[in-house]
Amino acid sequence: MKTPSKSDLQVHKLTAGAFLVCTPQANVLFGCPPEILKRILAAHLPMPETVVVPETLHHGHCSQASLEFPLYHFLFVQRGLERGRRFQVVANARQAKGLEEMLRVTVVGPNDREMTAVGTAAQRAQDLFRESSYMALKNPATNAPFTIPEMINFFPLHTGEQCVLYPVRGKMPQMALERTGDTSFRVFYGEEAHAVELAVGAEPTPNYPLKRKPFDGSPGQLKVTVLGRSNGFDPKDPANGYLVNLDGKVLLWDCPAYLHQHLRALKVDPKTIDAVVLSHVHEDHIDVSESLRDPPFELYATPEVYFSLLVKLAAVYGCSQEEAKRFHRWHPIEVDKPMRILGADVTFFHSVHAIPAVGCRLTMKVGRKPGVLHISGDHLSMAALKAMHEKGGISDARHTEMLRLLKGDETLVLMDAGGGIIHGDYRDYLDRNTRVAFMHTGIIPEDLPAGKELVKSGQVLDVLA
Repeated sequence: MKTPSKSDLQVHKLTAGAFLVCTPQANVLFGCPPEILKRILAAHLPMPETVVVPETLHHGHCSQASLEFPLYHFLFVQRGLERGRRFQVVANARQAKGLEEMLRVTVVGPNDREMTAVGTAAQRAQDLFRESSYMALKNPATNAPFTIPEMINFFPLHTGEQCVLYPVRGKMPQMALERTGDTSFRVFYGEEAHAVELAVGAEPTPNYPLKRKPFDGSPGQLKVTVLGRSNGFDPKDPANGYLVNLDGKVLLWDCPAYLHQHLRALKVDPKTIDAVVLSHVHEDHIDVSESLRDPPFELYATPEVYFSLLVKLAAVYGCSQEEAKRFHRWHPIEVDKPMRILGADVTFFHSVHAIPAVGCRLTMKVGRKPGVLHISGDHLSMAALKAMHEKGGISDARHTEMLRLLKGDETLVLMDAGGGIIHGDYRDYLDRNTRVAFMHTGIIPEDLPAGKELVKSGQVLDVLA
């Protein structure tokens, strides 16, 4: 067996409490704070196939189990399953069970029975499950969506225990791990060993600058301040989130990573946020630790989205779902039925996404000026929606509903233009007379016509006509 040289085991510090250990066998990420994938991409380092989490899965305002985007990269970019590998997560036994459930509702989505049980209308639950099943990554042997155990190998590991992460392969020695404490580990590669300490001292910070003008929350306005415009794969920009000034009341749409630092840069006290809408539970829209405060936020979410949030909170905080309810004051959203929120008339709809998600139509008159804001939520392109309908992935009624979302009287449309297999295409909206601002992407590769723009992080958009 080959004895590795010093260069065969390399350790890269990524940020407070996060290290990437690279060997010819595999790359292992120790610690998983928010947007860690962005740091790895920005540093042009190899991507991990295994993640090791500490004993406590939250620190300050940040989850330390932000596993979703490293998993996405493994599945869709590294094509790990096609190479006969499974993503791996090392945690203690209790954590492993919670994290498996967390990834199930965020990657695969809740099933129709779960959605109905928590209050989603039965037909809508069936429709949403049909759509998420269509978009799910399929096992070619069964043509059924991969389950989390088929995608991820969990290693329950407690202090004093060891496990083999990767056995001997060809001339490469095995890679093993020992847990020596709540936040401390030793990684072994052949005859070489390295100690890793995950204790987080300093406050985690994003990988990009947050330069913001102070938020203007004064009455007499209907304006959207863009916290972030991009996604979890973009190392240069924050992910989606908006602060909306509703005539002096403040609505937060989604909760991106490092929200407290966004708010600090905007000079906004979190206690002055009057309501929060959670569109869905993908990690680039909510870091559950960021969504907490005292007193709790007034949270608007559909039943199935709220249920998924409780699953995530229970996993990260090691509590029951019932106990997790104390973190927010929940206001159920019933889609397609107008709600009055902070003086605005808001009608929510289910967008078409990999897991249940919502967008909205918000109308409000400030003085004599009317404003109609359409937020698409994460939503498919027209071409993908057409193909989905032709292949039976979406019902006739839902397909028709999606084609009629825009009424033509909107004063501002915030539209998903993220592209790919589960997001929108900006080209679908270039011929609309409506003003459209594109989001969920860091770049559009052409000049846009008048009335169409790619939003910028920190930008303020006026909704009033």
